[in-house]
Order: sequence, then structure tokens, then C-alpha cells
Amino acid sequence: MTTSNRSLMVVGTFRDDTARRIREAAASVGVATTSVARCEDAPAALAEADPIAILLRTDAEGAQQMCSHVRSHARLAHVPVFGVSPERNDLGFTELFSWGGDDLVGLLSPHSLVRRLRPLVARSANAPESRGPREEAAIVAGPDATWRTVMGRTLYNGGFSVRFGTTTDDVAEESLAEAVRVVVAADDLAPGGAAQAAARARARGSDAAWIIVASPKRLAAVHASVASLQRVAVTDGYAPPENVLFLANEQLARRGVDQRASARLLYGTTVAFRAAGRDDDEIGFSYNISASGLYVRTLAPLDAGQELWLEMWAPRSERRVRLAGKVAWRRPFGPNERATVPAGFGVMVTDGLAGDLDRWRAGYDAFAESLLGARIAAPSSLDV
Repeated sequence: MTTSNRSLMVVGTFRDDTARRIREAAASVGVATTSVARCEDAPAALAEADPIAILLRTDAEGAQQMCSHVRSHARLAHVPVFGVSPERNDLGFTELFSWGGDDLVGLLSPHSLVRRLRPLVARSANAPESRGPREEAAIVAGPDATWRTVMGRTLYNGGFSVRFGTTTDDVAEESLAEAVRVVVAADDLAPGGAAQAAARARARGSDAAWIIVASPKRLAAVHASVASLQRVAVTDGYAPPENVLFLANEQLARRGVDQRASARLLYGTTVAFRAAGRDDDEIGFSYNISASGLYVRTLAPLDAGQELWLEMWAPRSERRVRLAGKVAWRRPFGPNERATVPAGFGVMVTDGLAGDLDRWRAGYDAFAESLLGARIAAPSSLDV
């Protein structure tokens, strides 16, 4: 018997043995499954459904459009989208994140899906009264409606109330409001571009932090155009949208690198992790790193205090490293008025295999120097 009247919606066709494992995983946490073979049929099914999560084949025809449909409806904003990709690698994660998805799931056994469904079921059964977003507002401005929705969801989950704009005139005017603390604007915001809008807003007295999202080939030019403006950051439009949450909080904190034991730096790559002594790896994606630790993005987080082993590519390195550490804290999925990171957990790195801890710190040091222009010493305490 199910413990919830909400279901796991499965979109795409799967082999019989894989479909069986999906049903087993859902049944083990008391959730029924609803299957939709074609992505194009999912919107009609969703209109009648109340899914606890959506499991989507990312290589199915129309998968991106289906994900965009989900993210265009406020009713589904807090429904996680789990992707099933041929490979859980860097490309697979970043592609799903750019669509507004939340995590990649392995289906060689039911366990990966169970780990992600169980806390969702518990949250649904014990749903606390929402405290709502904090008073600080964010503006998301750009010509593409899907992009605005995905960015807006990221900031809302981080605790901001969100407003939207489509022109430089909109955002320059709206950013003057006292409650507006952050503006996230697409580089190609018309007319004139986001850099021009930021300059106009500053000239009119706006104190909001600005984050301009640009294509890789435009990054250098946009950086140069806003170099004279305070509290304006530029980020890669192909990076996970949650990077804007990191930059927003960095800008609002008004903290320099010298006020930390080591700087937290955005760094995204796949991370294989497991509780120390266990048999199977889970796969997550790093969000930020410091010399002494990292934050792993996943909807299957380990518990605070657990010891763990992990393997990943160290920054500025030609080899993977195997590290040991302890979970310092975890952040569950869903909106949170004080969130600075997506769902996952922070790790204090304590040891490594055959010199890998030194390789990790050297890689971090080189990465920090390339980004910040200064070498930062390895710390002795947690900074994740």
C-alpha cells in the first residue's frame, strides 16, 4: 500500500528490467508510478497529475522541451526532475541543469532512485508550514522566457522573491526599488545589452548586485565593459544556472578573499562518493571548492558527521584524486530562505590516497591563482 497519493512520473521508454527497477524503487518508499512513453504526451498527463518527482530520459525526443514545460508552470516549481542519461558525466549533468533539471540518476539498481525519493516522501508527509521567501527581491531579465523561468526558480529556491523583466528599460527602473538586492540579466537584453542597463542603474543610484550571464565568446568583452562598475559579476551562460546563486550571495556578503581561510570557488565536475566502508558509489556534481573541502550537489546527500570516500578530477590536474573526508552539513531539496547552495552536502577533506591530498591542494592553489591572480595558502579548517 502506498503512503502517498502522489506519484513518480516516468517519461520515456525503458527496457523491461530497468522499468521493473524503477517500479521497485518507487514501491519501496510507498509511491506509485505513472508512465508516459513520449515526451510530447507529458504535458497532458501532468495536467491531471500531482507528481512527487519526474524521471526523464534525457536522450528521448523532446526531452528538453518537456523539461521547459515543467519549469514554465509555478505549480511544478518544487517538483524535482531526475534525468536518466546514457552516462552520468560532466556533459550530462550540465545539460540537465541548464534545462532546469535537478539530478542524474543511475538505474543499474533501484538504490540510486530510492535514495532520492525517500527524503521527498518524508518531506511530503511532514510538510512544515512554509515561511516563504525572504524579503530581499531579485530581478531576472532576458529575452527568453524559459531562461527567465529557470533562473527565477534557482533564486527562489535560494530564498529570494523574484520579479521578471524583458528589456533594459524594465530592469534599470525596477532595480531602483529598495527591496531589490540582485539583478540577473542576460547579456543580450534589449535594447543595448545588460552591461548598458547595469551602468544606467548605477548612475541612477541602484545599489543592487548585478550578475550578467553571457556566452563564452562574449565573456571577455562583457568583463571589460563593466570593469569600472562595483558589484557586477559576469558568468558563463553554459554553466549550471545555480552558479548565479553562488555569485549573488558572494556579492551580497561583501566579503573579500582575505577574510576567508581560503576562497570558495565555483568548480563543477562529477564526484563519485560513498559512505566510508560501503560497497557502491553514488554520483554527484561539485558546486564549489576550497583548499580544505568542497560542496557536492546531489539529491541523495549523506548525513552530517558521516565519514566518506570520494573520487573526482582535481582542478588543474591531469589525473583524478581519491580523497577521504567528513560531511560537515547538508542542505535538503526545496526552497529555503537562507540557502546559499542547491541541495547537497559540504565535505571537509581530511586525507587522500598516496599523495592525493597534496595534489588536491596544489590543484586548488593553481586554480585559485588563475582565477584570482594570487596564490592562496591551504587552510587548516573547513571552508565549504
